[in-house]
Amino acid sequence: MFISRLITLLSLLVTFFVTTTVYGEELQSKAGASTFTMIAPSSLPYETLYYLSGAEYIPIELRKDRRSEPYSISSAEFVELYTDHTDPEVPYRLIGRGRLAKTSDEILFFLINVASNKNGRLPVLMLGLDDSKSAFPDSSFRFINFINAPLVVEFDHEQFRMKPGQQKISKLDLPAGGDFTPFRVKDTKGKKMAGTRLFSHAQGREMVLIFPPKEGKKRLNIQYYSD
Repeated sequence: MFISRLITLLSLLVTFFVTTTVYGEELQSKAGASTFTMIAPSSLPYETLYYLSGAEYIPIELRKDRRSEPYSISSAEFVELYTDHTDPEVPYRLIGRGRLAKTSDEILFFLINVASNKNGRLPVLMLGLDDSKSAFPDSSFRFINFINAPLVVEFDHEQFRMKPGQQKISKLDLPAGGDFTPFRVKDTKGKKMAGTRLFSHAQGREMVLIFPPKEGKKRLNIQYYSD
């Protein structure tokens, strides 16, 4: 259920994600070094993950409820994601590929397990997002609607409508010690779907990912990630 809904949204998510199949003609590969982090909103069926840098396979460690540590890659067009392979002659198996963009040297990849290699598609979809401070500054919240329906978000005395697959960045004027900000999600008819108070420090960057309810649940699956 979770994966099928995410796949339904892919045509909408490409309005702001850098994917391996979209924007290929518009974005050029970077000749210099890039850094990237990763988040898996839902668990992946792999015990080990690596990325290829030159001829070296470097381990990746995902962290629960947080983005990974930053990893560096030079002179590459893609980040290729691998796992251990049972074939001793081919010890690593390619499971995902995410494009690096000329427009940013800091990328955040969302790792989505689509568990299919139909039409040559790799089992892990890598959706890349500009993670630079110019695009996502300190003292900001980034909201992303992963629901296949429009939502209305109320935050920091502002109300904004979010289409499926849309993101919204809200920059706050916070004291050095941080503060709480009311947050509510409603449908387009005004029915409250979720609400809480979100805390952030002045130097923090917070992400709020809004997913459909998990199977058998009624509440929205809202995930929070801090730098």
